[in-house]
Amino acid sequence: MAAPELKFTVTGRGVSLAPGFDAVDVTFSAGAPYLKFECRATKFGEDYGVGIGTLVASFPATPAGVERTFSVGARHLIHGDGEYRISLFIEGEDGAWNDGVAFIPAASTGLITAGGEKYYCTRERGE
Repeated sequence: MAAPELKFTVTGRGVSLAPGFDAVDVTFSAGAPYLKFECRATKFGEDYGVGIGTLVASFPATPAGVERTFSVGARHLIHGDGEYRISLFIEGEDGAWNDGVAFIPAASTGLITAGGEKYYCTRERGE
């Protein structure tokens, strides 16, 4: 059995150190119950996976269809300015983890948000 399908939306397209632009909110739900959810941030080009990178958010066992919201802030992008992979990992009730649904930098082929757009997250210098 595979891990549940995730659906997500994001409030913005970048994160900077400038006040008012220092975070984006992510809302997600799963198509089936899950045991655990993790969101992790890694700088583009670095290794990524369950347990790798900065832990942005985690949630315990949750029924199908329940929406959860969390923020990805500049404080999570600890390796300086640049593009980051923000990975969403979910563990199904059978213990299987997904491959790491992610927001992938615009220059890459990759996943599409629920709104049909490619998503990337960058950390830019604050003004």
